[in-house]
Amino acid sequence: MNQSVPGSSCDGFEGISLLKTKKRGLFYAFRAFTAFSILLIFFSRVSPAPCGQPTPDQEQAYLQKITQESSNPVGELWLITNQFNLNLQQAPKNRNFQADKPEFNYNFQPVLKFDLGSDWRLVTRPLVPLYDSPVAKGESSVDYAFGLGDINFKALLSPNTKGPGFRWGVGPSAILPTATDTRLGNGKWQLGGALAALYLDDKWVVGMFPEHWWSVAGDPTRQAVSLTRIDYFIWYSPAPTWQVGMSPTATIDWLQKNTDDAVTLPVGLGVSKTVLFGKLPVKFGVEADYAVIRPRRVAGDEWTFKFSIIPVIPELF
Repeated sequence: MNQSVPGSSCDGFEGISLLKTKKRGLFYAFRAFTAFSILLIFFSRVSPAPCGQPTPDQEQAYLQKITQESSNPVGELWLITNQFNLNLQQAPKNRNFQADKPEFNYNFQPVLKFDLGSDWRLVTRPLVPLYDSPVAKGESSVDYAFGLGDINFKALLSPNTKGPGFRWGVGPSAILPTATDTRLGNGKWQLGGALAALYLDDKWVVGMFPEHWWSVAGDPTRQAVSLTRIDYFIWYSPAPTWQVGMSPTATIDWLQKNTDDAVTLPVGLGVSKTVLFGKLPVKFGVEADYAVIRPRRVAGDEWTFKFSIIPVIPELF
């Protein structure tokens, strides 16, 4: 019986290619982190912290307001969300993913609010994802694909309301086929809508943020898309500048042939803390989510571990 030899030329070329991919990923990650650090230092000098020398109570009240408002998807703040995810992908009936396979994902999402007169605001939320993702290779192994994923853009119109109470926003959402590797995206132009509905006060932020997309154009050889994504969140502030709760993401693939592969529903637990970095408010968060319902034949996230860094920047326009 012929067996592959680890030192063979074929395995050597595969190893060199994988090593180059990893080095390229680290290079781009380092460049992104360097650019982010420069922006963080710049905005720490010009951020809208309280004027003069605030008292400790004033500073704490200011940071508490930011802590709660930064969890509002249609809020009044400008945010630069940086989220780092470790996803453990698994599928018990898929030979390639019977054991957990790690996926690394970085999401860059600036949240920009524009006042439309005194009564309404427009909140834009572009999302640029970067992946190092496992993909099926052969009958029982995986390869890894690194690169940019499909970019998501949404804009929500919301009443320009401040203070505690109910909030809502609605608007269009689109996914652009920007993936640098066909295995990291759907290859389709997708259009749909987004809706945010929540309750917010000094202690609680509770709500949901569903989106749905249909494919309207793109690579004709790729599968059509009809996908619902629901971000739901429950955050409680037990002490000023702290939050405890969760913000998992559920999905429904309406075109999945096997119904037991169509739904992913995670639950989780996380904690966040808002601090001042110089004059710049920055919210740090960690969270772990477990998918109590997930696909059985298609690889999906069993566990997701999140780390987020969210600077609050001044309005530039």
